[in-house]
Amino acid sequence: MPRPLIGITMDSGLKARSYQIKSDYPDAIDRAGGVPVCLGFGMTPASMIDAIDRLDGFLFTGGDDLHPRRFDQPLHPKTELIDPDREAFELRLLAEIERRRLPVLGVCLGCQLMNVHRGGSLIQFLPDDPRPSPIEHRAIGEDRPRHTVRLDRSSRIGEAIGRETISVNTHHKQAIARLGRGLRISATAPDGIIEAIEDPDLPLFTAVQWHPERLPDEPDHLALFQMLIAAARQ
Repeated sequence: MPRPLIGITMDSGLKARSYQIKSDYPDAIDRAGGVPVCLGFGMTPASMIDAIDRLDGFLFTGGDDLHPRRFDQPLHPKTELIDPDREAFELRLLAEIERRRLPVLGVCLGCQLMNVHRGGSLIQFLPDDPRPSPIEHRAIGEDRPRHTVRLDRSSRIGEAIGRETISVNTHHKQAIARLGRGLRISATAPDGIIEAIEDPDLPLFTAVQWHPERLPDEPDHLALFQMLIAAARQ
């Protein structure tokens, strides 16, 4: 059976008129058994539809922040906006993927995008969020913190990983506040922050707040990409 083609979103590059993507994303897809296909957000709507026709699954990657007007909030001083063309493209892309019921996995910003697409909202700056016993979710300086998350064993990621708790890396200053329509929580951090979501009524509409692509040598995290590849084969 041919390896499934997985479309991967890209960020804007440091130079003008350029794209960039961390190699961890396509490498994780390749390692899990798929063929990575990077998607530029400047493609025309016709090209986007043609790409969707040819692809078997999709990975929405990390990045900076969505504009809070998407969820009716003013701009927080700590919010760092992604390229507006990227934001608009990824929302159009996600809507068409959802309409066709194609498999999709979101990572970090991808998780937040999938929630906002469904009408949910975000905490724009976690240190300002009052909650009992908060933990640090940001990566500050050279520190690369980790924490545990509790998985819903009946969720797609719970089934893929096969455990109730795992250790994850953490590198985000925003997180889900109000859950979007039709979504359920599939993992939480010790301080209650939502770490994974899914729509159980779609073949695969799942996202995580951490960065499994940076931990491909750990079976718990490679399993998420293998889950996407398995869904793309169906």
